[in-house]
Amino acid sequence: MLIYENSVIELLNLELKTDRIIRILWLSPDKEEVYVVDINDHKKVTFPYALKYNELLNDLEEGKARVLKVDPDLRLISPDEVYLAKYKASRDTNWNIIKDIVYKEPEIYISNYRGAMVEETREKTGRSKKEIYRLLKRYWFYGKTKNALLKNYFDCGITTKPREYSKKPGPKPKDGNAWIVTESDKEIFRKAVKKFHVDGKMNLTATHQHMCEEWYHTGFYRKHGVMVPIVEPEKAPSLRQFTYWYNNEYSYFQKYSNRRGKRKAEMNTRAFQGDPTERSLSIGYLYEIDSTPADIILVAEDRETIIGTPTLYIVKDVKSRMIVGFHASLANASKIELMVAMVNAASDKVQFCRQYGIEINESDWPCKNLPMYLVGDRGELKGKWAENLVNIKVEVDNAPSYRGDLKPFVEQHFRLTNNEIRELLYKAGAKPPKMIERGDEDPTRKAALTIYEFTQFMIIQTIAFNKSALPKEYFVTKEMFHEKVELTPCGVWEWGESKSLLHEEPHDLLIYNLLPKEKGTVTRWGIDFMGMCYTSDLGLENGWFVEKRIDGKKEIDISYDPRNVSSIFIRLKNGKIEQCVLTEKYKEYSGLHLEDVKAIMKYKKDEIKNKEKEEKQHKAVLHAFAENLAKEAIKKTKDATEEMSIAQRQKNKRETKKSESRTVGSQNALTAINLKGKEKDNSPVAEVISFHKENQEVPLGNINEIQKLFGLKSKERRRERGSFE
Repeated sequence: MLIYENSVIELLNLELKTDRIIRILWLSPDKEEVYVVDINDHKKVTFPYALKYNELLNDLEEGKARVLKVDPDLRLISPDEVYLAKYKASRDTNWNIIKDIVYKEPEIYISNYRGAMVEETREKTGRSKKEIYRLLKRYWFYGKTKNALLKNYFDCGITTKPREYSKKPGPKPKDGNAWIVTESDKEIFRKAVKKFHVDGKMNLTATHQHMCEEWYHTGFYRKHGVMVPIVEPEKAPSLRQFTYWYNNEYSYFQKYSNRRGKRKAEMNTRAFQGDPTERSLSIGYLYEIDSTPADIILVAEDRETIIGTPTLYIVKDVKSRMIVGFHASLANASKIELMVAMVNAASDKVQFCRQYGIEINESDWPCKNLPMYLVGDRGELKGKWAENLVNIKVEVDNAPSYRGDLKPFVEQHFRLTNNEIRELLYKAGAKPPKMIERGDEDPTRKAALTIYEFTQFMIIQTIAFNKSALPKEYFVTKEMFHEKVELTPCGVWEWGESKSLLHEEPHDLLIYNLLPKEKGTVTRWGIDFMGMCYTSDLGLENGWFVEKRIDGKKEIDISYDPRNVSSIFIRLKNGKIEQCVLTEKYKEYSGLHLEDVKAIMKYKKDEIKNKEKEEKQHKAVLHAFAENLAKEAIKKTKDATEEMSIAQRQKNKRETKKSESRTVGSQNALTAINLKGKEKDNSPVAEVISFHKENQEVPLGNINEIQKLFGLKSKERRRERGSFE
C-alpha cells in the first residue's frame, strides 16, 4: 500500500473507532517522514506536523488506519460555477498574499523557518501575520488547492434546528400584525391543513380563514340566530405566514397529495428513472391487456336501430409494441370478452381476417402464441378464473386499482386508436373526445357502421400500426443496432421471435381453460347442464350414458361459452378435450345465448307453476261432477234393476252391446244431420240437437230423446234395405 500527497487517512484507536483524520501535505524524497495536518474540525485548524512514513504505513497494513476515498470537503474544493463566479475575486486576492511561500516545502511546515517567511510576506503585502497564518492553515486544511481560499458559506446557519425569534422577522408589516409563529401555532396549522385543506378540499386561503375562525377567534356575537366567531387579523397568523410555513413544511409530493389525493400523487409526481420496456426480457415475455369504450356509435345489422358504443379489448406485447390481438364486442367488459381477446391473440390471424373478408399474409400479422406473463386490471383477471391461465403456462400479474401507468403501452394505444377513429370515421358516427354540449352536432345521427364493419376497420388499423415506426422514446439496444433491425413493431417482433419466450397450446386446450367452468351431471339422456342435455359420439361408444359415469365420475367440470350453447367442452382423464353437442331434444336451442335459454327455462318453470295452481280448480270441477254423476247413475240403475238378478242383467249382453254400438255410432257419425224442429210449411225435417257450451250442463232428458230418434231411423233403414232386396 502506498501513501500519496493529499491523501485523507482515518486513524483508529484501540476500539477501532475514529481517533482523528489527517491529510498528507508532503512526503520526503527518502520516504522517511511525512507532514500532515488534522482536518477533524474546521473551526480549530492547527499547523502541520511530521509523522514517520513507515509507522503510518504499518498502521495502514495492520488495519489501524485506512485511506478515505471521498474528500470530506469536496464541495468547497470543487464548487459549482455559480458559487465560484460569486467568490472568485476574493479567492484570487487571498491567493496573491501567500502564493510566494506555500511552495517552499518542507521549510514552510517547520515553525523556525515559517516565521521568517510570514514576516517577509507581511512586509511585502501589508497584511497582518494573523491573517497570513489563517490563509496558510486554510490552504493546508482543504488540500493545498487555490479553491481552499474561497469563502466557506456552506455551513452557515444551523440547518438541523429552526431559529427561534423574539420578534417578527422581515420588514415591518404594513397592517401592524406582528404575530410570531410558535410551535403551538404550527400544531394548529397542521390540524387546519388536515381538516380543511385535505379533508375539506379547500384552498389555502379558505383554509386560513376557517383556521382563524376556529382557533384564533376572540369571542362570538349572535347574528341571524347563529353564533358568529370574531376574527381580528392582528391577533392571528397572517395568510403569508401560513403559506410560508406550508411550503416549507410539506414536500412537493405531499402538497400534490393534499390537493389531488395520494393515488394521483404517486402516479403523477414519481420520478421516471427506468424504461417500462425493461420489464420485458424478450418478445412474448409480457403482454398487456385492457378494454375501453371505442369512440364510435354503431348500428344494428338491419341498419335501422342505433345500438351504441362497442367495447374494445386490445392485447399488446411490451417488448416489440406489437398488437398481438384485439376483440370488438357489443357486450360490456367481462371475463368472457377478455377470454375472446386472449383466444384471438393466440390464434392464426390469416384465418381470423378471412372470416371478415380480408385476405392477408402471415407476415402481415405473425402473432398466434401465448406469453409468459399477462398484466391487466384487477377486474376481469381477479379471482379463481385467472388461475385457468396458469394451466396454459401464462402467469397473471394484476395491476393495482387506478394504476394504468403500470400497463402504459396498451393505455397509450387506446388514445391513439380513438384518435384515428375520430379522424377517419367522423362521417360515420365517431364520438368527440369531450362531452357533447348544447349546440354541438350529435354523432348519433351519423351512426352507420355495424360491429362487423367496425371489426374490419380495426383489422386494417392494427396491421397499419404494426408496420408503423416505433416512438422516438423507444430504447434501441446495441444488438439491434448491429443487426440493423427494422424499427417497427413487426420488425422487432420478427427479429426477436427466434429468442422469444412465446409458446403455443392446442386450440381445444386453449378454449377449455379460458372458458368459464360449471358442474354438469351425467345421465341416461346425456350430460345435463343448465337444463339441457349434451352428447358425443365418443360418449355413446364408451357407454357414458348407460353407466351414467365419465371416468368414474357422475359430476364433471364443464367449460362453456355463454354466448352460444350449441356445444360444451369436457376434459377426460387422459387429458383429451372432448366437445359435446346438444341432443336431438334440445337442437332447437342451438345457436342461442345462454341468457336466452335461461329465459325460456324461466318461462317454462313460471308457466307450469301458474297452471298447476289453476289445475287444482279444474280437478275440483272434475271431482264434483264425477261424484254427482256416479250418484245419479247408481240411483237410476238401482231403480231400473230393483227386481232383476245378475243373471237376468247379463242375458243377451252380446246382442245388446252390438245394438248399442250401432246406435251410439249413428249418433256420433260425422254425416249425421240433426235439426231442432220443422219449418213453418210443415215439411219433414230432421231435428237439430245443439252441443252444450263449456261449463253448461247437458239435460239427461235430451239423451233419451236422441236414443229414441236414432232407434226409429235404424228401423227405417232396415225396412228400406229389405224392400230393396
